[in-house]
Parts: sequence; structure tokens; C-alpha cells
Amino acid sequence: MKLKLLVAFGLLLWSGADRIIAQDIHFTQFEFSPLHVNPANVGGFNGSYRIGGIFRDQAASITGLGSEFRTLNFYIDATFPWGFRKKDWVGFGMNFLQDRSGAIGLGTGGFIAQASYHLALAKGSDISLGAQYGGVNMNIKNKDKAIFESGINNPGGGSADLGKLQDKANYTDISIGLAYNTSISAKKHGLKIGFNAGRVNNPTVNLSSGGSGNKLGTLLTAQAGMDYHLNEKVDVRPMLWIRNLKTFTTVVPQCMVSYLFNVEKGIRLNGGLGYRIGDAAQVMLGMDIKKIRFQVGYDQTLSSLSSSQSPGGFGAIEFGIMYVGTVTKKPNPKPKVFCPRF
Repeated sequence: MKLKLLVAFGLLLWSGADRIIAQDIHFTQFEFSPLHVNPANVGGFNGSYRIGGIFRDQAASITGLGSEFRTLNFYIDATFPWGFRKKDWVGFGMNFLQDRSGAIGLGTGGFIAQASYHLALAKGSDISLGAQYGGVNMNIKNKDKAIFESGINNPGGGSADLGKLQDKANYTDISIGLAYNTSISAKKHGLKIGFNAGRVNNPTVNLSSGGSGNKLGTLLTAQAGMDYHLNEKVDVRPMLWIRNLKTFTTVVPQCMVSYLFNVEKGIRLNGGLGYRIGDAAQVMLGMDIKKIRFQVGYDQTLSSLSSSQSPGGFGAIEFGIMYVGTVTKKPNPKPKVFCPRF
């Protein structure tokens, strides 16, 4: 009976995971990019403000000449006790993303403003609605390294497509998301479910002059996670991440184990495994020191892409860090004046 919730959640992790093709920007440790996953996660933490980031170095590298696939995500968000009801609150955040990939150095990045409203429910539960808006810039660092089919067929005369290639382009990203948090049973196991629709405005990007551009599809993201308190020192966190873009779907089941190493210093040791189905095995190791959490993630490529990577199918390595702070208001009591006795 003790592990019924874990067994049920484990079945959920694997249901429907029949095909996986990696696409769009992805991380091994989605826990360290909560605002990138879903704007409804803005303000969804126990504290006043949160600041963090994650850096991913993908394959060191496919060319063997140094990594050409790097992603940086930095974010900050805060909670404010404003709402239509007394227990409701709002969250505001800023999400920065910079991705550089390929031999031509195709870059994507920008600052995205985000906001959410958290509707408090009974028994420590809440549901939040989040939205984001911002401009995303795209640029090409090494345009001369671009190779087109016309250039391959006519190596002596070059490629007319290369002359049309532009250095920069931009588009507007509008996304909306929902998240639900609740406590389960007397032990207050935590359950979190979320869904995000990114780029709902279906923007068009054109990196070639004279062309009609490329219409970007809506990126759908679903997440589910549970904090299962196994005993006083051990917590188990099964998680599921699903991302879909047009016909491509990524499914990532993961499970982390957290051990309370030192109660007085607030030190927890964290470790876990994951699998991006059909692509890569994942290993994650980290530590919590009071309100600071840092973690290292590693991908080992298992798909056919490993044969083109150097050295030996090395996948990717990530570094994530997060800090949650609390702002306390200092008491300011009115001074008491005692009248002397005569």
C-alpha cells in the first residue's frame, strides 16, 4: 500500500511513449528551466523570488572540433500577494534564452516577459494561468559555411541561395500555459501537472531574401511530477516531460532520489536517471544546500547519431543552479513612553 502512488505514476510515465524524435531546444534537467517549460510556473515556488540558470553543451562535438551546439537559459521571477481573493497571488518573471547550433552558428535568443495568476484552492492546492510575450532574434554567425543543394550540384559556380541568405531575422513569441499543484494524502506528497502552448501566434521567420519565410508551429509541452516522501530522510521524485512540434514528439521519463544528509546545515544529496526515448540515457547528480540547488546532468547518446559524434558518442553535459530567496519585513513597533513618577 505504501508504494501505490509510485506504481501508478510509473505506469503513467510509460503510457503512450511509442515514438520519439528530438527537436527544438531541449534540456536534460527541465527542473532548472521552469519558465522555459511553462509560463504558468512563474511564481510557483515557496519564497519571495527565484533566480537560476542552466547551460547545455551538446556533443563535444559532432564535428570533433569543439562544441557547435550550446544553449544558455537564465531566468528570474518573483511572487506578489496581489489577487482578487485574499489567498491568491501573482508572479512576474523574465526569461532569457540563447541557443547556438551548427557549423553556420545559427543563433536564437531573446528576453521574454512572463506573468501568472495563482488561484488558491482547498487543501494547499492551486491552479495557475501563465502567459509570455517577447521578441526572439535569430542570426547566423558563419554564413559562408552554409551549404545548399545548388552549390553541391554546381561547385565551380557557387550557389545562388547563399547570396540570398540573411544575417538576421526576428519574430514574436506568444505563449500560454496552465499548471496545477496539490498535496496528496496525510503525508502531503506533492503532485504537479502542467501544459503549455508555445508560439500560439504561429510566427513566420524568413532568413532568405525574397522568400515567403518559414511558419513556426506551436510547441506543445506537458509535464507531470510528484514529490513522494518515502520516509523522514528520503524523497522520490518521478517526472515526465512531453514535447510536441508538428509531427515530432519527445518523451522523457525521469526519476530523482533526494537524501537528507545533514539536517542542521540543510544539505540534501540528489541523484537520478532518465531516458529521452529513442535517443539518449540521462544521469543527474546534485546537491541542495539550504535554498541553493545545483546539479550536473549528462546525456549518453544511444541513437544512430552516436556514430557521428566524437569522442565515442558523447552526448551532452549540463550545469544547472537555482536559488530561492525570501524577503521578510522587519517589525517596526511604536515606541512606548513611560511617564516618570513624582
